[in-house]
Amino acid sequence: MRSAFVENTCLPVLLDAQNEDGGWGFHAGSISRAEPTAWAVIALLECAFNPSHEEAASRGIRFLGAAQLPDGSWPSSPEWREGSWVTSLVCLALLGRSESSGSVKRGLDWLSKELPGEAGLFHRLVRLLAVRKSVAVQNLSYFGWCWTIGTASWVEPTSYAILSLRGNPSELLPVAAMRRLRLGEAMLYDRMCPGGGWNCGNPMVYGVPGEPQVSSTVWALLALRDHPERPEVQKSVQWLEENLKSIQSPGSLALALIAMNAYGRPDPALADSLRTMYEEKEILWNVPEVAWAGLALSGTQNWLQQKSNGNR
Repeated sequence: MRSAFVENTCLPVLLDAQNEDGGWGFHAGSISRAEPTAWAVIALLECAFNPSHEEAASRGIRFLGAAQLPDGSWPSSPEWREGSWVTSLVCLALLGRSESSGSVKRGLDWLSKELPGEAGLFHRLVRLLAVRKSVAVQNLSYFGWCWTIGTASWVEPTSYAILSLRGNPSELLPVAAMRRLRLGEAMLYDRMCPGGGWNCGNPMVYGVPGEPQVSSTVWALLALRDHPERPEVQKSVQWLEENLKSIQSPGSLALALIAMNAYGRPDPALADSLRTMYEEKEILWNVPEVAWAGLALSGTQNWLQQKSNGNR
């Protein structure tokens, strides 16, 4: 059942923050960007109560379509002419929309071809010739996706890419997609912190275990949700569950609730805490955080399901 908090708070905030061009900035009145627009679109389509929500989402979809670069990617900022990790998020927002299938296909093509720095020939040769022991313990033959073109793989952009590739129908996926997806999943398992959970990069440096972070852990768990039987996944869900009460950020709390729902462990007390936190700190919330709160309390998870042809 949909939450009254979603209908009376989250959706009105998103509607009020939409710009004339159809997009959203990170805060009301700020310049439209692909990232907050994608999150607003996902939340509005998931939580829509009336036609005004769907119309706002349609305007956002048109903004995203116009922002796509000629090579099929999307930039992090409208003035940039180079693609970025945001491509994964936009393809996730547009998946299942028949009118956007061409844009999504071109985005997924770019995503499947774009390699992180460690996948390049130069970096592979350096690893083979290096005699100094690395300060980080990880298998560099596994790689995923990066925040910025040509840099190293990171947990969160890899998770977004996996969600997008796994969510879209097979007819939109390029040949290289499944290989990249498997490599990305292997990288996530390899980067898990020893005690469960993930941080943004390395699980251990100089022999010291890395500290897991809520946001990185949530995105990795969502990307790996098709493998709940894996011990790495079970251990990380347990880590997240054990650390729920220590979360202070509304964005992190909403993400944690999304992950717990996805793994069949809803927490009514956590949902109450999220609503209370909004009442206390609403002035600090940005568009993605409001969208995550809506998704966490929507009672549905359609945006995380694999799609077939046609609209959602």
